[in-house]
Parts: sequence; structure tokens; C-alpha cells
Amino acid sequence: MCPELLSVPVETIAAALRFLTDEAGVPADDLPRVLRRRPRLLVSPVAARLRPTLYFLRALGVADLPHRADLLSFSVEDKLLPRIEFLEDALGLPSRAARSMARRFPALFYYGIEGNMRPKADYLLGEMRRGADELFDFPECFSYALATRIAPRHEACAARGVRMPLPAMLRPGDAKFRATLAGCVGSTPPRRRSPLWHAYWVDDAGEVEEITASP
Repeated sequence: MCPELLSVPVETIAAALRFLTDEAGVPADDLPRVLRRRPRLLVSPVAARLRPTLYFLRALGVADLPHRADLLSFSVEDKLLPRIEFLEDALGLPSRAARSMARRFPALFYYGIEGNMRPKADYLLGEMRRGADELFDFPECFSYALATRIAPRHEACAARGVRMPLPAMLRPGDAKFRATLAGCVGSTPPRRRSPLWHAYWVDDAGEVEEITASP
């Protein structure tokens, strides 16, 4: 919900709609979906918020911006840059690498820093002893719940003396994870740059699903 819609001038809403279709490239038939997801776009000033954020995301190289138009209501200074700076500081990454993570996985911009990203980074780097390069390769690790996905699966692996690549540990459903874990017991995991780092599942319907990240 966006209570500000009740008080914002009609001109602000009209300007936002024109911007979304004319400058951001959102198809008219996709506007309802975009606005349902992020009604705040309609009360965001074009010159002070929407256009600077669009230019920033374009410069960052984020793909398919019309489909990710809800990001345009975020402040560059208050929302986008702090998450990139967090990746630099918490993971010890150079600016170019941190920006690459955000470009490849823009969902990072939705996550809170103190309540989401920092606890996960601390656990992955500390308790799990993973390298920052592993998180760089697999920024999607921040999308998984710490208490119900990351920690339980790490504990299951640790109890069996198994160290899985992060994508193989976190992406599959529970049944596939258990099967992978059972197959890994007593085996040596592949090096991250090995072709074996790529693993695939073929489900019951014969569909191929990649479960590990590209090197």
C-alpha cells in the first residue's frame, strides 16, 4: 500500500506514468503489474528520484530494466549505494567486483543490510569458512533464509564431513539436497574451476535444471 497516493498531485502521478513508459521503456500492458508491485513509483518525483536511479542502474549494467522497474523508486544514495558499499566492506571486495554482484543479481537491492545481508555474510564467512570469492560467484546466496536454509544445510553437511559448492547446497529442494548430500559422503568435491563444478538434475519430467553456479 502507498497512502501518499491520496495526497500527491495528479501531475506527479501523470509525470511518473509518462516516465515509466517513455523513458524507462515499461510496456503499457505491463504497467499494472509494475504498479501493483511498487505503487510508490507513482509518488516518486521524476527529476529527483526516478531518472537518477534509472541512469545509475543503466550505468551499472543491470539487464532488463523495464521488467525491474520497481527498482526505480529506490534512492541511489540511501538504498543502492549502501548495499554496494556493504559488499565492499563486509566481503573485502573491490568496487568493480561489488558492482558486478549487484549487476548480476539486482535483488540484492531489496534486502536489508543489518537484518538480512550482514548476518548471512557473517555466517557464510565465519561459521561456514567460505571465501568472499564464493559469495562473489554466487550472490544468490543472500536470497536464502539463514535460519531455515543456510544454517540447517551447512550443519547437515558438516555432520557428514561434506563441503558442497554453495549453489549445490542451497539451490535444490529438500529432496534433491538430501540426495546430493548422500552421494557426496566419502567423495571429494570438485574444484570450483573444474567442469564438475557444474551439476545438473534431471527431474521426473525430463527437464534439466542447473543447480550450481557458473565459474
